[in-house]
Amino acid sequence: MAEVEVGQPAPSFRLPAGQGGEIGPEDYRGRSNLVIWFTKGMACPFCRAQMSLFARGMDRMKAAGTEVIQVTPTNPERARFYVQNFRIPFPYLCDPDLSVHRAWGLDARSHSLLWYLKKFQAGSKRVPPPSDLGDPGRQLTELPSMMRDTDSGVFVLDRQGIVRYRSSGAYVTAQGHRAMPSLDEILKPLQEAPTP
Repeated sequence: MAEVEVGQPAPSFRLPAGQGGEIGPEDYRGRSNLVIWFTKGMACPFCRAQMSLFARGMDRMKAAGTEVIQVTPTNPERARFYVQNFRIPFPYLCDPDLSVHRAWGLDARSHSLLWYLKKFQAGSKRVPPPSDLGDPGRQLTELPSMMRDTDSGVFVLDRQGIVRYRSSGAYVTAQGHRAMPSLDEILKPLQEAPTP
């Protein structure tokens, strides 16, 4: 699996959006910078808390000429439910087979049944962080994607589609859930990027 490195053109993709149609990075090329955020999605309480942080920072992102798209393992039907019932301020894209995740160098690891049982037990004891978006609950069909040991990632592309920032790795670390980079960390590489 190839890594997407800073300084190289971003790989192309098109995915169905909960808002309708298909969206990809090329739709933003030449008109805005782009943050592509790979996450578990609305079914994950920790992701919802991070989505709230992004939502609160949207005015600042837009002022910097930057848009956000979220890539999740959610199936399109459930994504439409989320978008219709919750205020998701950016395109919510569906990659249920993780093919785009893998094309961007984000991994999904397999474990023993015991590992998954321990993860489920630990997760059921955690108090979810607060979210401005609400709690949609989870369907049983979403449990496999929530339990999957996947990487998360934040990639920042300039207007030409060149990767200017990357933060990725295992979603759950020994210290807990992977922290999302701050808006300052995300926007700084765009301020430092060479202008064409």
